[in-house]
Amino acid sequence: MLAPNPRNWRAHPQSQREALAGVLGKVGWVQDVIVNQRTGYLVDGHLRVEEAIRSGQTSVPVVYVDLGEDEEVLVLATLDPLAAMATANAERLDALLRHQGMAT
Repeated sequence: MLAPNPRNWRAHPQSQREALAGVLGKVGWVQDVIVNQRTGYLVDGHLRVEEAIRSGQTSVPVVYVDLGEDEEVLVLATLDPLAAMATANAERLDALLRHQGMAT
């Protein structure tokens, strides 16, 4: 069993849960969850694990990392915020969405 990190600060609204379930249902797993082998806690992928449990999956793809406690806290605190710092190229995003028939 994959253990949720007690320091996880992320909250997942229902709309995000539904969107993730839709993508996983359509294309499956394309990204491993990350687990710290020292603590056994998830560092990334809490919602994906929750969705796997909800849908009755018995296994998920996992990558194990070796982090000290301070490193685990740093990764947990910064992984999503660093990704969120990226900016969007509206034209490229629109082209991707048009390709999938999802343009707004």
